[in-house]
Amino acid sequence: MPQAGNQTSLYNRLVIAFVALGGTTYGYGASIIGSTIGQPGWYAFFDLPATGEPGYDTITTPAIATANGLFSAGGAVACLIFMWSGDYFGRLRNIQFACTLGILGGALQSGAQSLAMFQAGRWIMGMCVGLMATVTPMYLSEMSSPFARGWLVGHHAIFLVFGYMLSSWIGFAVFFSGNREFGWRFPLAFQVLPPIVLLVGSRWVPRSPRWLMSKGLTDEAWAVLQRLRKSPSDPEDLVAREEYYQIEKQLQLDAEKLCQYGGSPWKAVINKKSYRKRMAIGFLTQWGAEFGGPLIINNYAVILYTSLGQTDYMPLLLSAIWLTTAGMIYNPFGAWLHDKVNSRRTMYITGFVGIIITTSVMSAMIASYAGTSNRAGNAIGVLFMFLYLSFQGTFCNTTMYLYVSEIFPTEIRSIGMAFSLFGQFAATIILLQTAPIGFAAVGWKYFLLVICWSIFFIPCIYFFWPETARLSLEEIGKQFGDEVAVHINDATDAEKAVLDSRLIRPGVGEDTTPTTAAKER
Repeated sequence: MPQAGNQTSLYNRLVIAFVALGGTTYGYGASIIGSTIGQPGWYAFFDLPATGEPGYDTITTPAIATANGLFSAGGAVACLIFMWSGDYFGRLRNIQFACTLGILGGALQSGAQSLAMFQAGRWIMGMCVGLMATVTPMYLSEMSSPFARGWLVGHHAIFLVFGYMLSSWIGFAVFFSGNREFGWRFPLAFQVLPPIVLLVGSRWVPRSPRWLMSKGLTDEAWAVLQRLRKSPSDPEDLVAREEYYQIEKQLQLDAEKLCQYGGSPWKAVINKKSYRKRMAIGFLTQWGAEFGGPLIINNYAVILYTSLGQTDYMPLLLSAIWLTTAGMIYNPFGAWLHDKVNSRRTMYITGFVGIIITTSVMSAMIASYAGTSNRAGNAIGVLFMFLYLSFQGTFCNTTMYLYVSEIFPTEIRSIGMAFSLFGQFAATIILLQTAPIGFAAVGWKYFLLVICWSIFFIPCIYFFWPETARLSLEEIGKQFGDEVAVHINDATDAEKAVLDSRLIRPGVGEDTTPTTAAKER
């Protein structure tokens, strides 16, 4: 008899991999500014003083900070919109909306004739990324089985960092172009490729079975679940039947309990204690991950490497190599590790311990050797920037998206995911807007923000973050004190045998398809 939750068909894997292009759209769009500010042609076209020239601190630094601030603000606004649009239009439609915004935002930036036009493109691209960052991991989580959810939802982080890596290598390659305008326009134009591919292929992407069932589209939901869980070892589609039955019963139970709040998920989010806890934890998971410093280092890597004695093309090359290690090693390893360690909390805490150690050493090297010719001290600073990523990429980057995609019940999942990712973009607005100013004003001391936050955040995770590994999205409710309608993955063998018998051999005269049984009830 097949084990519940452990089946992932080839079709399921292909859908996950394709939709994870939303992560690439996010990663490339978020990080391309890092290579853009390393292109001399960008400064020349917009008449911005380059590093070391008079007016850099007063003209260029605010322009860079605004580009990052507008991007993050666009993402935050998109998250707030998704609180409503996620359930109203569904997951797939929101992916398509995000693709359209990404194409428009990329076109405006690459074709910019003024700094204002460039900044408008950053805002629109930020909205694209805000939607992608919210809907992609949520969709992947709803399509994944519990025993493989770490790896499958981890595709979002893997493809995200692939976007980072791609932007860095393209930025490095065009640095050597004789056409300085091409050097900054082409990498920005490349932003439109992933969303175009995803938009064109989205017509063949199935809608989330949980969303379909919440809207009463049970036949389509059952057809999708069958294809996702199909296996030669399960000719009676028992795993799909179990999952369908569990989703159906949990939706019924949650709908009954929602009546206490007038049928409004918004009222439940405010008034129900367990939902408030989930909202707070989701927000802080994303907020906390950003205050761990990944975008500070990534987006301002060129500035940091320059301060550590790297010149000419070396900052761009080191940035590309830095992200390649994440895309090829750390994020894939972290996603794989989740289904082996089976503890989101352990992964997250380990990541922040590593962040504290590596950021402390890196800051010490910048404090002692930045601007000097001490090659050993500068080399150690660069080394610990790489070691930082080994912890952040492996243990935090995959966990932050996986965890928030798991902890919310279907009725408030869009609201909860959007609020969580709003926390991420709120944090990036603060950090990316202030980082270049902070580096100019206090130098290495700016990283004390990352270190102090991480020290504070570790005990918060240990004492307040419930474990979610190896439970279905419906069963996770018990970790927050909510009632679970049907236990499957955490049920005893005897309890499962009784349930499976009912699902495979219903009473005389009953149809064996779950959709027919649902209609009869």
